[in-house]
Amino acid sequence: MLRQLNNLSKFTTSLKYAANNTAAILISLSASSQDDPCLPSLQLVTYWIAETQKGLDAFFNDDYELAQAIFMQHHEESPFHAVGFALMAYVEAMLGFETDKIQIALEKIAAAEHLSRQFSKKARKKNWHGHRSKRSHLHFEEQDSVVISFEDTHNPIFPSKATKPNQCSKASDIQYELLATSCMLMSSTIQLLRNSWLEYVKAAYKLRKAYKLYEQMFEALTNQKASEYAINLKKSPQSTAGRQYDLFTAATSPFEQQQHQQQQSLTTVLTTPPYVRSSWNEKRLSLFHLPSKPNFDNHVYKRRPMSTLDLHSNIENMSATGLSNTIIENAIESGIFFGIGLFSLIFSLLPPRVNKILNTFGFQSSRPFALHILQRSFKNQGLYSSLSALSLLTYYTNLSLFIHPQLLPTSFRLKNAREILDQMKLLFPQGKIWKLLEGKLCKMEGKTRRGVEILRDARRRDNTSIEVGLLKLSTSAPAATKKTALCELAQLQALAVYEMGWGQIFLGDYFQASETFFRLESMNNWSRAFYHYIATCCMFADDEYDKSAIEYMEIPAILKRKKHLGGRLLPNEIFAERKIKHWRMKYLIRTKCHNLTVDDVILDGPTLKSVVVVHPLWELIYLWNGFSQLNTDMLNSIKQSIVNTLTTLSKEEMGSDIPLLYLLLGVSVRELGDFDLADKYLQKSILYEGCQSEDQWVTPYALYEMAALCCFKLMQTKNDLRMQKKLHKEAYDWIHKSEHRLTHRLNNGQHHQNPESIASDSTGDSDWDSRLHVRCQLLKEKLEDF
Repeated sequence: MLRQLNNLSKFTTSLKYAANNTAAILISLSASSQDDPCLPSLQLVTYWIAETQKGLDAFFNDDYELAQAIFMQHHEESPFHAVGFALMAYVEAMLGFETDKIQIALEKIAAAEHLSRQFSKKARKKNWHGHRSKRSHLHFEEQDSVVISFEDTHNPIFPSKATKPNQCSKASDIQYELLATSCMLMSSTIQLLRNSWLEYVKAAYKLRKAYKLYEQMFEALTNQKASEYAINLKKSPQSTAGRQYDLFTAATSPFEQQQHQQQQSLTTVLTTPPYVRSSWNEKRLSLFHLPSKPNFDNHVYKRRPMSTLDLHSNIENMSATGLSNTIIENAIESGIFFGIGLFSLIFSLLPPRVNKILNTFGFQSSRPFALHILQRSFKNQGLYSSLSALSLLTYYTNLSLFIHPQLLPTSFRLKNAREILDQMKLLFPQGKIWKLLEGKLCKMEGKTRRGVEILRDARRRDNTSIEVGLLKLSTSAPAATKKTALCELAQLQALAVYEMGWGQIFLGDYFQASETFFRLESMNNWSRAFYHYIATCCMFADDEYDKSAIEYMEIPAILKRKKHLGGRLLPNEIFAERKIKHWRMKYLIRTKCHNLTVDDVILDGPTLKSVVVVHPLWELIYLWNGFSQLNTDMLNSIKQSIVNTLTTLSKEEMGSDIPLLYLLLGVSVRELGDFDLADKYLQKSILYEGCQSEDQWVTPYALYEMAALCCFKLMQTKNDLRMQKKLHKEAYDWIHKSEHRLTHRLNNGQHHQNPESIASDSTGDSDWDSRLHVRCQLLKEKLEDF
């Protein structure tokens, strides 16, 4: 009954929205361009942008029905609506990894790109005719065109040259080109999901073309190349004085500088009463940011559908104040900064070999530059600001996978991430993506149990599954037909369950974690075998040896079926398969059963316990950078167990597991505060490199941990400058050794790659290698802070 009432309420909301959107028809008839009836007027473009912003807001607030209704209204004639409509399909395809959804998304993206290019060609043609006309006619034309002039008189670091009107690109041209480039970015990234050389080549070509277009638009916007901007940013006083790129002191657009005295900082917003705070939100959520008085009775501003009368009133105000130009300028600026920032951020996270190849094709990467530009896009509050906030928070919350929370570089501060997230939650209180990010951020802040509670709330299916009403308006009939479709972002729910499971592992709730990952296996098709492996490791940690032995023996069969169906094993699946094969091989060596093969061995509970030297869950916790989140009792338990193993088992019994044992022991001791003992154990892990045969990732990681240990010692050494210089140099040396060892191993491994496989990985260590690269880069940034 409640669900029916809820669906009826949503349907009524969509009908109200559709009725009020008759204003768009009036605008398109009465406000068309006087120079070219094929081009929309400035007022209509502004209306499209504002409506697209409403659709994006609804999408990020989990109101998928309203977002779908908004985008469906004008997706055939408005490139802004078409791109928003394609974005919804893109997100669903990227989260679901399903072939049919990928195909649907590609079709919608192609349609949006085609429509955007049509408008771009018309705008360029109009601008070309405008340049040939007389100056008086040019003055008349500029009333319907927006000239981009981002002069920055308040920023001595990034000065911009005075821009003459005849030297600027028209916004009507750039805004459509920006939409088309965004479509190229979406289509190229989605093509990477397809397992085909041809699709990879197409994606690489589109990525390069999109990146070059973003670079050109960035240079037109700032009068600087992206590389020059990055160099100036590094030399700027903000970076040299502590190298802190504060979100709210970063360079802003000229419009924001003009309004600087009237704007409030986010910190002030979050600590002021609701009626004051809502005024800041109204700027972001309202259609045209018209000045209004706060309602002290209700204390909250309510959004409402815009009527025809409101629309005509707003158009008159826009023409008088120029706020329409501001909306378009902000949309363009936020879009360009988002595109170039996202590209730079992604490239900065790629392995060195890939980066070298990309550099030959003209791709450049700088993480501080990327973060700075994305922060500018977010602060701009334009059409792409929410996407920039999502990119920043995704990057920030995933840093816990790469670096110790105490070693975060000053380019990232938990305070900044929290402020961005609080603002997004204020704008989108129903959005589950923000709860997912909050749960991950809580774990970084040391509030793991709170994070698990938030993720448990975000995973609820009724919050991520809704019925979408596709409305078809008719001018002759007032009624609308409803076609029901399911818009279920199941992968979003799966991500929440996945993060919740890791939080439970870090808390030591092994039974709950096992149940969580077994549930995830039935929810998601991404890597069922690896989810099964994690769940079984939790069972093993919970002393359920007989049950875990049965579950472990099922994993090779799962992977075998996947191979028979033509699927390619993921690196983590290869890793799990290798671990189980290693235990089976140990049993064969110990029992000397020469008449059996590895696949014939069936391990029971006691046998499994005897052949497992390194606890499989502790190994996963380390690879997921979770030792910093374990409590003292768990760390002491790990330490004591490893010490007992090293003292009771012979070297022959431990075999190639010795380096890994010392690595885990050194990290656990370091977390307990004994740096000297940690140094001793990590050194032993490096010395035993010769005995390892399978876990080749261990030695590069041990070298990295030595560098991290130097950083911890450096943080405690405050008055001894000589010791600080020594530790600083040692840390760099250990990082270089780690990178050199990793590169050497990767180069040797290339000779054993399968030429038919693009991402061949015989050991399953490629993911750990990529993570180590990012760890080293982040640790270098931390050393620069010293």
